[in-house]
Amino acid sequence: MPASPPNSGSPRRRAALRSCRGGRSVATALIVVGLWPSIGRGVAEDRPPTDTAAGISVEPAGLVNAPGVVVDADGIRRPVAELSGITWLGGESYAAVMDGSDRLLFLTVIPDGHAAAPTVMFERSIALDRLRDWEDLAVFTGPDRRRRWFVVEEDTPAVREFSEEDAGDRPAGESPRSLREAGMVSLAGPFRTARANRGPEALTVELDGAWLWTANEEPLERDGPAVAEGIAGRVRLVGLPIDPAAAIGARSDPIQQRRELVYEVDPPHDRLGILGGPLYSGVVALVSLGPGRLLVLERSAAAGVPPLENRIYLVDTSTAARVGDSEGNLATDGVTPVAKTLLWKGALGVNFEGLCAGPRLPDGRMMLVAVADNGAAALGRRPNPVACFLLTIP
Repeated sequence: MPASPPNSGSPRRRAALRSCRGGRSVATALIVVGLWPSIGRGVAEDRPPTDTAAGISVEPAGLVNAPGVVVDADGIRRPVAELSGITWLGGESYAAVMDGSDRLLFLTVIPDGHAAAPTVMFERSIALDRLRDWEDLAVFTGPDRRRRWFVVEEDTPAVREFSEEDAGDRPAGESPRSLREAGMVSLAGPFRTARANRGPEALTVELDGAWLWTANEEPLERDGPAVAEGIAGRVRLVGLPIDPAAAIGARSDPIQQRRELVYEVDPPHDRLGILGGPLYSGVVALVSLGPGRLLVLERSAAAGVPPLENRIYLVDTSTAARVGDSEGNLATDGVTPVAKTLLWKGALGVNFEGLCAGPRLPDGRMMLVAVADNGAAALGRRPNPVACFLLTIP
């Protein structure tokens, strides 16, 4: 199969366009380079907000700069850069995708327990059978302990399912030796008017394996203007039903039975501004917490100090109004966005693009793990920031 889809440009060009979501602005790149030594330590971190919902809260629990390579079992050192999505496999094991690579990364994350930096080790990587603009991934483990791997990519755009050829009696958390594509569903229907590089960016699977959720990063062209200074944007939260007995898209098209909700992304963050440069603010990750409840990770980037901000919100999809006409305009059709509650926001100086829920800790809190796109293609190779958060949830 071809290494990249038709008309997508070279991998190097695509990676440069994606990096830091500001790769088209020389000014923004210079700002991030100049400020990296100070902002990378999280000096601008915000306190958790006080308006948390029903005892649910999020607090940072340390950030570490992981290495830029992984040494595989064959002894080959392979680059790790532009991490864009992460999922928990059980225990201390996780998997991540890179949006400029055809390899799936397996890593171990061990929290410190005292809000210090976690221990992060890159264990190995395996090749996927094609190169796409991979943005996020989700894994569901069925009663037979076989995992279903779902990965969203922005080129087609589509959600692709991969299966393990060697599942057997694999211990919980162990990474597979190989994956093969088992199915695919195109997202070109709901996201057909996505702005360039602002299509489906996030993916999560509900805990019972019944639904996948994805979202476009910033507003579709048909849904109103792009985000701008002081101007929020409306995106579509799209739920796709999963057939428990067949690979995605094998028996029916989940797009035909999809749920569409409206989510309103905050405007670009407050900062000491510098004239010129692009503004970004969009949805970059989703995390399922159980029936109807999602965490939404927003990322804002702009020329200024601080250049980046992330926000974690809680939403309830079970009570949200659905989009009546999927071909309508969210900015003018009077659709009510899903209510959201801020759990945390901060300017840790890194470009978070992936978030997942991990294990319950002895004190009852749940660990969240975030990964960042380090912009290596445009700014030169840099470490890969990985952060832990603690989620208090009844």
